[in-house]
Amino acid sequence: MTLRFLDVHLYRSTLNILAEGAAAAVQAAAEAGGGVLRCFPSFVGRKFCLPGKNLELVDEDYFPEGPGGWAIDERWNGSAILADTGNGIHGEGLCHFHHPDGFLIPMDAAVHGAPSFMVGPMYRTLGGTGFYNKEFDNLYPLGHHSHPWKPEAYNFNAWRNKRYRNDCHTSIGLLSTFTEEMLLQAIRDFIAGKDNHIRAHARHFLVEMGTGFFTRVRTLHGPAAVNTEEPQRDRDDFRFYQSHVLCPDGEVFLGQELLYRHLPEGLDDEARAQRLASDIDLRRNQDPFIVEKHLLRPIVDKSVSEGGFRDEWRVYGKPEGDELFSLKQFELAPREETILTGPAALCIIHFCHGQGTIGKHKVEVKSGIRLGEPLDDEFVIPYDAAMNGGGVRLVNTSDTEPLVGTRCWGPEAWGHLLPKAPFETWPN
Repeated sequence: MTLRFLDVHLYRSTLNILAEGAAAAVQAAAEAGGGVLRCFPSFVGRKFCLPGKNLELVDEDYFPEGPGGWAIDERWNGSAILADTGNGIHGEGLCHFHHPDGFLIPMDAAVHGAPSFMVGPMYRTLGGTGFYNKEFDNLYPLGHHSHPWKPEAYNFNAWRNKRYRNDCHTSIGLLSTFTEEMLLQAIRDFIAGKDNHIRAHARHFLVEMGTGFFTRVRTLHGPAAVNTEEPQRDRDDFRFYQSHVLCPDGEVFLGQELLYRHLPEGLDDEARAQRLASDIDLRRNQDPFIVEKHLLRPIVDKSVSEGGFRDEWRVYGKPEGDELFSLKQFELAPREETILTGPAALCIIHFCHGQGTIGKHKVEVKSGIRLGEPLDDEFVIPYDAAMNGGGVRLVNTSDTEPLVGTRCWGPEAWGHLLPKAPFETWPN
């Protein structure tokens, strides 16, 4: 059969992208990989961010269009959706799988073309995978913002923060003294182009590597200036409520377009302010225990941690009883091997240190990455392989270094086996 390819390529890549027939192609790729799909890296650029340079790119590739263009401070793992950046880059944010014949398979086409193979029964509920994992890596603390519809969480991973030296604080919520009228005035000031200083009224916690944090929808937050690994629902919605942020030249105004994202058309300034205020869950933001309830201490999974393998829960919990996503971080000692097991659900694997093999694929974590370069550090285990494969063999081929990575799952993967987060057990 003659294959048909798209007439465009991913940014700085020359690999062909399959235009049709993804269902058969992705199953062939998984079989060739021992039940594991190898992913092409997906770096994402934003116009309002400055890179923290923990994504292991060469320095010049963090600003691929020059100092006045968009800058790369995100890498998306296992995403079946596109990033909403406005950069005009084909396939930005979307995961692509390597086929053994040397071309790429778009993950969205694979998921919608072979839903039973990729996602399983949950596809009927989700209409997709329901989640993805990404790294966010900004040079300065991100401005206080919210996600109207997308919950997300953080894993503060020391292996992805090798430059971390200073105390860094993440902002979350609002002080109980910050009233609804003060929120409205802060929004009005943003609309008028004034500095609203809203982050000064937030609660803050010192980032501790090895912990996690769960952020619910409609909750204001501003991640610290560290690399955060973020499992989240499969949307790219956000809205900034902080008008000015730090940059090398001092504070700069973000621009109202980042405040107005996803608003209905036809609202005047006061109607906009009222709608923007109502989209913040003020009661939850003012919770004096918002940090304690959502800070996730690591939990060792003793059922699988043995010999040279250690597996820790870093993101867990079910807000309002719904299992949205979860993440475990593992470490395999030098010259050891194990069988990775998990629930019958699609799983995203991202390695952050070491070398080895997974299934029939090589694993290698590199630095000095160039945009458009294929890598060997990101993989997806589809539902069918997780359901019927009996686990995936993981081998550390190094004599001296551990093999470290994370595994991320989406909705309803673990059920009653998922540990409870503090917000589930907090006394009323």
